[in-house]
Amino acid sequence: MPNLFARPLAALALLLTLAQPAWPATAATAPGVVETVVKEGRVLDLTITSPLINVPGRVRLLLPPGYSKDAAGRWPVLWLLHGGGGSYTDWDVKGAVDAIVGDRQVLVVMPDSGPCSGYVDWKDPSLPPRKWESFHMGELYDLLRNEYRAGDQQAIAGLSMGGGGAVGYAEHYPGRFRAAASFSGALDLDYPGGPGLPAMVAIQSGATACGVTVEQIYGPVGGAYWNRYNPARNAEALRGTRLYIATGDGQAGTDASGAGNPVLVDVVEQSVYGMAARFTDQLGELDIPARVHFKPFHRHDWVNWQGELRRSLDFLLRP
Repeated sequence: MPNLFARPLAALALLLTLAQPAWPATAATAPGVVETVVKEGRVLDLTITSPLINVPGRVRLLLPPGYSKDAAGRWPVLWLLHGGGGSYTDWDVKGAVDAIVGDRQVLVVMPDSGPCSGYVDWKDPSLPPRKWESFHMGELYDLLRNEYRAGDQQAIAGLSMGGGGAVGYAEHYPGRFRAAASFSGALDLDYPGGPGLPAMVAIQSGATACGVTVEQIYGPVGGAYWNRYNPARNAEALRGTRLYIATGDGQAGTDASGAGNPVLVDVVEQSVYGMAARFTDQLGELDIPARVHFKPFHRHDWVNWQGELRRSLDFLLRP
Protein backbone atom coordinates (compact mmCIF):
# COMPACT_ATOMS: atom_id res chain seq x y z
CA MET A 1 0.00 0.00 0.00
CA PRO A 2 1.54 3.35 -0.96
CA ASN A 3 2.11 6.10 1.57
CA LEU A 4 -0.79 8.30 0.52
CA PHE A 5 0.19 11.26 2.65
CA ALA A 6 3.79 11.55 1.53
CA ARG A 7 2.81 13.74 -1.41
CA PRO A 8 0.79 16.96 -1.66
CA LEU A 9 -2.89 16.30 -1.12
CA ALA A 10 -3.89 19.44 -3.00
CA ALA A 11 -3.69 17.52 -6.26
CA LEU A 12 -6.61 15.42 -5.07
CA ALA A 13 -8.87 18.19 -6.31
CA LEU A 14 -8.45 16.53 -9.71
CA LEU A 15 -10.74 13.75 -8.54
CA LEU A 16 -13.66 16.13 -8.92
CA THR A 17 -12.11 18.44 -11.52
CA LEU A 18 -11.52 16.29 -14.18
CA ALA A 19 -18.32 18.21 -26.06
CA GLN A 20 -18.68 17.71 -29.06
CA PRO A 21 -21.36 19.90 -30.67
CA ALA A 22 -24.62 18.26 -31.64
CA TRP A 23 -26.17 18.45 -35.06
CA PRO A 24 -29.01 20.96 -35.15
CA ALA A 25 -31.67 18.35 -35.99
CA THR A 26 -33.99 18.43 -32.98
CA ALA A 27 -37.42 17.05 -32.24
CA ALA A 28 -39.84 17.11 -29.35
CA THR A 29 -40.80 13.75 -27.86
CA ALA A 30 -42.26 13.16 -24.37
CA PRO A 31 -43.33 16.35 -22.54
CA GLY A 32 -40.30 18.31 -21.42
CA VAL A 33 -37.89 16.28 -23.59
CA VAL A 34 -36.09 17.44 -26.74
CA GLU A 35 -34.11 15.02 -28.91
CA THR A 36 -31.01 16.06 -30.85
CA VAL A 37 -29.53 13.67 -33.40
CA VAL A 38 -25.75 13.65 -33.06
CA LYS A 39 -25.06 10.68 -35.36
CA GLU A 40 -27.98 9.33 -37.36
CA GLY A 41 -29.11 5.95 -36.09
CA ARG A 42 -26.35 5.78 -33.49
CA VAL A 43 -26.02 8.75 -31.09
CA LEU A 44 -28.97 10.71 -29.70
CA ASP A 45 -28.94 13.51 -27.13
CA LEU A 46 -31.85 14.24 -24.81
CA THR A 47 -32.44 17.56 -23.07
CA ILE A 48 -34.91 17.15 -20.24
CA THR A 49 -36.70 19.90 -18.34
CA SER A 50 -37.04 18.67 -14.77
CA PRO A 51 -37.97 20.40 -11.50
CA LEU A 52 -35.74 17.89 -9.72
CA ILE A 53 -32.52 19.54 -10.86
CA ASN A 54 -33.58 23.06 -11.94
CA VAL A 55 -31.13 22.95 -14.88
CA PRO A 56 -31.46 21.27 -18.28
CA GLY A 57 -30.92 17.55 -17.78
CA ARG A 58 -28.72 16.28 -20.57
CA VAL A 59 -28.29 12.64 -21.55
CA ARG A 60 -26.43 11.02 -24.42
CA LEU A 61 -27.70 7.69 -25.75
CA LEU A 62 -25.64 5.27 -27.81
CA LEU A 63 -28.23 3.29 -29.77
CA PRO A 64 -27.81 -0.39 -30.65
CA PRO A 65 -27.83 -1.52 -34.29
CA GLY A 66 -31.38 -1.74 -35.61
CA TYR A 67 -32.77 0.34 -32.76
CA SER A 68 -36.31 1.66 -33.03
CA LYS A 69 -38.55 3.32 -30.46
CA ASP A 70 -41.39 1.39 -32.08
CA ALA A 71 -39.79 -2.03 -31.66
CA ALA A 72 -41.80 -4.75 -29.98
CA GLY A 73 -38.91 -5.86 -27.81
CA ARG A 74 -36.68 -4.08 -25.31
CA TRP A 75 -32.93 -3.63 -25.09
CA PRO A 76 -30.49 -4.29 -22.26
CA VAL A 77 -29.12 -1.06 -20.78
CA LEU A 78 -25.64 0.02 -19.73
CA TRP A 79 -25.39 3.24 -17.72
CA LEU A 80 -22.00 5.01 -17.89
CA LEU A 81 -21.40 7.80 -15.36
CA HIS A 82 -18.83 10.56 -15.86
CA GLY A 83 -16.36 11.89 -13.32
CA GLY A 84 -16.03 15.16 -11.47
CA GLY A 85 -15.71 18.17 -13.74
CA GLY A 86 -16.87 16.05 -16.66
CA SER A 87 -20.07 15.83 -18.65
CA TYR A 88 -22.51 13.51 -20.38
CA THR A 89 -20.39 13.55 -23.56
CA ASP A 90 -17.21 12.25 -21.92
CA TRP A 91 -17.65 8.53 -22.46
CA ASP A 92 -18.43 9.20 -26.12
CA VAL A 93 -15.88 11.91 -26.94
CA LYS A 94 -13.03 10.83 -24.65
CA GLY A 95 -13.93 7.25 -23.79
CA ALA A 96 -14.40 5.79 -27.30
CA VAL A 97 -17.56 4.04 -26.15
CA ASP A 98 -18.89 3.66 -29.70
CA ALA A 99 -15.85 1.67 -30.78
CA ILE A 100 -15.66 -0.33 -27.54
CA VAL A 101 -19.32 -1.34 -27.49
CA GLY A 102 -19.37 -1.98 -31.23
CA ASP A 103 -22.38 -3.87 -32.53
CA ARG A 104 -23.50 -5.26 -29.18
CA GLN A 105 -27.25 -5.10 -28.68
CA VAL A 106 -27.26 -2.70 -25.74
CA LEU A 107 -28.64 0.79 -25.13
CA VAL A 108 -25.88 2.87 -23.52
CA VAL A 109 -27.09 5.73 -21.30
CA MET A 110 -24.67 8.55 -20.41
CA PRO A 111 -26.39 11.10 -18.14
CA ASP A 112 -25.04 14.45 -17.06
CA SER A 113 -24.61 15.03 -13.36
CA GLY A 114 -23.03 18.43 -13.17
CA PRO A 115 -19.36 18.96 -12.32
CA CYS A 116 -19.59 18.31 -8.59
CA SER A 117 -22.85 16.51 -7.89
CA GLY A 118 -21.45 13.43 -6.21
CA TYR A 119 -24.53 11.69 -7.70
CA VAL A 120 -26.35 12.97 -4.63
CA ASP A 121 -29.72 14.55 -3.92
CA TRP A 122 -28.24 17.70 -2.43
CA LYS A 123 -29.27 18.12 1.16
CA ASP A 124 -29.84 21.85 1.67
CA PRO A 125 -33.50 22.71 0.85
CA SER A 126 -32.64 26.42 0.54
CA LEU A 127 -30.68 25.75 -2.65
CA PRO A 128 -32.30 25.47 -6.08
CA PRO A 129 -33.07 21.74 -6.43
CA ARG A 130 -30.16 19.50 -7.38
CA LYS A 131 -31.70 16.08 -6.80
CA TRP A 132 -29.41 14.18 -9.12
CA GLU A 133 -30.09 10.71 -7.77
CA SER A 134 -33.86 11.19 -7.98
CA PHE A 135 -33.54 12.58 -11.51
CA HIS A 136 -31.40 9.67 -12.75
CA MET A 137 -32.97 6.79 -10.89
CA GLY A 138 -36.55 8.08 -10.99
CA GLU A 139 -37.47 10.42 -13.82
CA LEU A 140 -34.81 9.37 -16.35
CA TYR A 141 -35.14 5.66 -15.54
CA ASP A 142 -38.90 5.83 -16.13
CA LEU A 143 -38.48 7.88 -19.32
CA LEU A 144 -36.10 5.32 -20.78
CA ARG A 145 -38.49 2.49 -20.05
CA ASN A 146 -41.59 4.30 -21.27
CA GLU A 147 -40.20 6.02 -24.38
CA TYR A 148 -36.91 4.38 -25.40
CA ARG A 149 -37.53 0.62 -25.02
CA ALA A 150 -35.15 0.16 -22.08
CA GLY A 151 -35.44 -3.32 -20.64
CA ASP A 152 -35.03 -4.89 -17.21
CA GLN A 153 -31.51 -6.19 -17.87
CA GLN A 154 -29.41 -3.24 -16.70
CA ALA A 155 -25.82 -2.65 -15.61
CA ILE A 156 -24.03 0.47 -14.40
CA ALA A 157 -20.42 1.66 -14.38
CA GLY A 158 -18.59 4.91 -13.82
CA LEU A 159 -15.21 6.54 -13.42
CA SER A 160 -13.87 8.55 -10.49
CA MET A 161 -16.84 10.43 -8.98
CA GLY A 162 -19.04 8.31 -11.26
CA GLY A 163 -17.46 5.10 -9.97
CA GLY A 164 -18.69 5.92 -6.49
CA GLY A 165 -22.00 6.99 -8.01
CA ALA A 166 -22.42 3.72 -9.89
CA VAL A 167 -21.79 1.59 -6.82
CA GLY A 168 -23.96 3.90 -4.72
CA TYR A 169 -26.90 3.65 -7.12
CA ALA A 170 -26.57 -0.13 -7.11
CA GLU A 171 -26.68 -0.04 -3.30
CA HIS A 172 -29.71 2.24 -3.14
CA TYR A 173 -31.70 0.23 -5.72
CA PRO A 174 -30.97 -3.43 -4.94
CA GLY A 175 -31.91 -5.73 -7.80
CA ARG A 176 -32.19 -2.97 -10.41
CA PHE A 177 -28.67 -3.52 -11.76
CA ARG A 178 -27.40 -7.00 -12.43
CA ALA A 179 -23.84 -5.68 -12.44
CA ALA A 180 -21.98 -2.58 -11.27
CA ALA A 181 -18.42 -1.40 -11.93
CA SER A 182 -16.17 1.26 -10.49
CA PHE A 183 -13.13 2.50 -12.40
CA SER A 184 -10.88 4.57 -10.10
CA GLY A 185 -13.95 5.34 -8.02
CA ALA A 186 -14.24 7.10 -4.66
CA LEU A 187 -15.61 4.09 -2.75
CA ASP A 188 -14.86 5.06 0.85
CA LEU A 189 -15.38 8.69 1.87
CA ASP A 190 -13.98 7.87 5.31
CA TYR A 191 -10.65 6.57 4.03
CA PRO A 192 -8.27 6.31 5.85
CA GLY A 193 -10.23 7.55 8.88
CA GLY A 194 -13.67 9.05 9.31
CA PRO A 195 -14.15 11.42 7.56
CA GLY A 196 -11.25 10.69 5.24
CA LEU A 197 -8.86 13.51 4.40
CA PRO A 198 -8.32 12.44 0.75
CA ALA A 199 -12.04 12.42 0.04
CA MET A 200 -12.61 15.66 1.93
CA VAL A 201 -9.95 17.53 -0.08
CA ALA A 202 -11.59 16.46 -3.34
CA ILE A 203 -15.19 17.03 -2.20
CA GLN A 204 -14.39 20.43 -0.69
CA SER A 205 -12.64 21.52 -3.89
CA GLY A 206 -15.60 20.41 -6.00
CA ALA A 207 -18.16 22.08 -3.76
CA THR A 208 -16.19 25.34 -3.74
CA ALA A 209 -15.98 25.28 -7.54
CA CYS A 210 -19.78 24.97 -7.64
CA GLY A 211 -20.29 27.81 -5.16
CA VAL A 212 -21.67 25.67 -2.34
CA THR A 213 -20.38 24.01 0.82
CA VAL A 214 -19.86 20.34 1.52
CA GLU A 215 -22.62 20.50 4.12
CA GLN A 216 -25.09 21.89 1.57
CA ILE A 217 -24.55 18.76 -0.53
CA TYR A 218 -24.08 16.07 2.13
CA GLY A 219 -25.34 17.56 5.36
CA PRO A 220 -22.99 17.35 8.36
CA VAL A 221 -19.79 15.49 7.49
CA GLY A 222 -19.96 12.04 9.04
CA GLY A 223 -23.70 12.32 9.62
CA ALA A 224 -26.49 10.05 8.42
CA TYR A 225 -26.87 11.72 5.01
CA TRP A 226 -23.11 11.65 4.41
CA ASN A 227 -23.11 7.96 5.31
CA ARG A 228 -25.96 7.24 2.89
CA TYR A 229 -23.75 8.42 0.04
CA ASN A 230 -20.60 6.65 1.22
CA PRO A 231 -20.47 3.31 -0.67
CA ALA A 232 -18.38 1.72 2.07
CA ARG A 233 -21.18 2.28 4.58
CA ASN A 234 -23.75 0.39 2.50
CA ALA A 235 -21.81 -2.51 1.00
CA GLU A 236 -24.18 -5.16 2.36
CA ALA A 237 -26.81 -3.93 -0.13
CA LEU A 238 -24.57 -5.14 -2.98
CA ARG A 239 -25.14 -8.78 -2.16
CA GLY A 240 -26.41 -10.46 -5.33
CA THR A 241 -24.97 -7.79 -7.68
CA ARG A 242 -22.02 -8.73 -9.91
CA LEU A 243 -19.22 -6.33 -9.03
CA TYR A 244 -16.16 -5.17 -10.91
CA ILE A 245 -13.69 -2.93 -9.04
CA ALA A 246 -10.65 -1.57 -10.87
CA THR A 247 -8.03 1.07 -10.24
CA GLY A 248 -4.39 1.83 -10.84
CA ASP A 249 -2.03 2.38 -7.94
CA GLY A 250 -0.69 5.73 -9.15
CA GLN A 251 2.95 4.81 -8.52
CA ALA A 252 5.74 6.15 -10.70
CA GLY A 253 6.72 3.70 -13.39
CA THR A 254 5.37 2.10 -16.55
CA ASP A 255 3.94 -1.32 -17.27
CA ALA A 256 4.67 -3.54 -20.26
CA SER A 257 2.19 -1.61 -22.41
CA GLY A 258 3.86 1.72 -21.60
CA ALA A 259 1.00 2.94 -19.40
CA GLY A 260 2.03 5.16 -16.51
CA ASN A 261 4.69 7.78 -15.91
CA PRO A 262 8.29 6.78 -15.25
CA VAL A 263 8.91 9.72 -12.90
CA LEU A 264 5.72 11.20 -11.47
CA VAL A 265 3.28 9.65 -9.03
CA ASP A 266 -0.48 10.26 -9.37
CA VAL A 267 -1.75 11.16 -5.89
CA VAL A 268 -5.38 11.00 -7.01
CA GLU A 269 -5.05 7.42 -8.24
CA GLN A 270 -3.04 6.51 -5.17
CA SER A 271 -5.90 7.68 -3.00
CA VAL A 272 -8.69 5.90 -4.88
CA TYR A 273 -6.48 2.81 -4.88
CA GLY A 274 -6.40 2.96 -1.10
CA MET A 275 -10.18 3.39 -1.01
CA ALA A 276 -10.71 0.47 -3.41
CA ALA A 277 -8.36 -1.80 -1.49
CA ARG A 278 -10.20 -1.18 1.76
CA PHE A 279 -13.59 -1.48 0.06
CA THR A 280 -12.75 -4.83 -1.55
CA ASP A 281 -11.39 -6.08 1.77
CA GLN A 282 -14.74 -5.17 3.26
CA LEU A 283 -16.56 -7.07 0.52
CA GLY A 284 -14.41 -10.08 1.33
CA GLU A 285 -15.31 -9.87 5.00
CA LEU A 286 -19.00 -9.78 4.01
CA ASP A 287 -18.47 -12.75 1.67
CA ILE A 288 -19.66 -10.67 -1.30
CA PRO A 289 -17.74 -11.70 -4.44
CA ALA A 290 -16.19 -9.11 -6.73
CA ARG A 291 -13.92 -9.16 -9.76
CA VAL A 292 -10.96 -6.97 -8.81
CA HIS A 293 -8.35 -5.51 -11.14
CA PHE A 294 -5.61 -3.43 -9.50
CA LYS A 295 -2.91 -2.31 -11.94
CA PRO A 296 0.59 -1.12 -11.06
CA PHE A 297 1.53 2.32 -12.45
CA HIS A 298 -1.87 3.09 -14.02
CA ARG A 299 -3.16 6.60 -13.50
CA HIS A 300 -6.33 8.67 -13.20
CA ASP A 301 -6.78 8.97 -16.96
CA TRP A 302 -8.66 7.76 -20.02
CA VAL A 303 -6.03 5.17 -20.94
CA ASN A 304 -6.96 3.46 -17.69
CA TRP A 305 -10.74 3.88 -18.02
CA GLN A 306 -11.05 2.88 -21.68
CA GLY A 307 -9.08 -0.25 -20.91
CA GLU A 308 -11.33 -1.14 -18.00
CA LEU A 309 -14.50 -0.66 -20.03
CA ARG A 310 -13.13 -3.02 -22.68
CA ARG A 311 -12.07 -5.53 -20.05
CA SER A 312 -15.31 -5.48 -18.07
CA LEU A 313 -17.91 -5.05 -20.81
CA ASP A 314 -18.86 -8.69 -21.36
CA PHE A 315 -18.92 -9.23 -17.60
CA LEU A 316 -21.27 -6.28 -17.16
CA LEU A 317 -23.59 -7.27 -20.02
CA ARG A 318 -23.88 -10.94 -19.14
CA PRO A 319 -27.57 -11.84 -18.61
